[in-house]
Amino acid sequence: MAIPSGSGSEVLRNAAINAQNNNTARVDWGGTTGTGTVRTSGNSSGTTTVPANVIITVLNITCCSVSATHNIKASVDWQDSGTEILVFSHVGLAADTVFVWNEKMVLREGDILKLYNSADQCDWTVNFIYQDWT
Repeated sequence: MAIPSGSGSEVLRNAAINAQNNNTARVDWGGTTGTGTVRTSGNSSGTTTVPANVIITVLNITCCSVSATHNIKASVDWQDSGTEILVFSHVGLAADTVFVWNEKMVLREGDILKLYNSADQCDWTVNFIYQDWT
């Protein structure tokens, strides 16, 4: 991706995954109203790869363990190459508790953010800045 020049937009957005079961989900960056699409149970359709001429700055990620103890992790599939970089891993998130990861992270064209939990009923939210230079 070239260094942005000219006009563009910068919008605060969020995405959510509701009641994700024991699997890996890709965060959906889509949505035309400033909000990512709410996905259920690891659905990975939609805009899961950072589009061309877009920079995403992840502000925070939360995971709420609803019904069981979870092992959770987040990774970035760098440039959709199959090379996954582990962002965080947390073992033993107790039922009815929340994990908050609030380090800033920049994603660029082709990157995919993946979220994993090891048991049923985990709710995820991702808050981010979406910079569009198209």
